[in-house]
Parts: sequence; C-alpha cells; structure tokens
Amino acid sequence: MTDLPHRDLEHPLNSSKYHTGKRCVEEGCDKPAGTHWSPFWCAEHNAERLDRITNTLETELKRLEEALSQPRKENTQ
Repeated sequence: MTDLPHRDLEHPLNSSKYHTGKRCVEEGCDKPAGTHWSPFWCAEHNAERLDRITNTLETELKRLEEALSQPRKENTQ
C-alpha cells in the first residue's frame, strides 16, 4: 500500500463497495465509477483528478505565501 490511499488501487477506499453501477465519466473509460472520494470517476481517473487538485492547491499556497512575505505597500492616496 502507498501512503496516498487515493493512488492505491488495492486500498479499501477504492474498493467495489463504492461503485455506483455507472461508468467513469472520463471520456473513453468504461471502468466502474465510484471511490470513497467521488462517485463519478474510476479509481485511476479519480487519483489523477485528486493529484491535479492537490498540485493546484500547492501552487496557489506557494503563491500566497510569497505574496504575504512581501512588505505591505501603504495606501498613498
């Protein structure tokens, strides 16, 4: 098992217990949809989706931290 459960296809939170009876919404994918994290994607595509979300949040957090570390500009009006 990996320390990232959403990436581990054998993790219980990716089990058939969460399958919805529908197919993954990713175009061209016919795998069963449903994981602990979403009822719409198969485990593989859901992992890719969660990784994209994580990367976006990490990038934005770095940007925000950089902005907050800059001296504040005084309003000179």
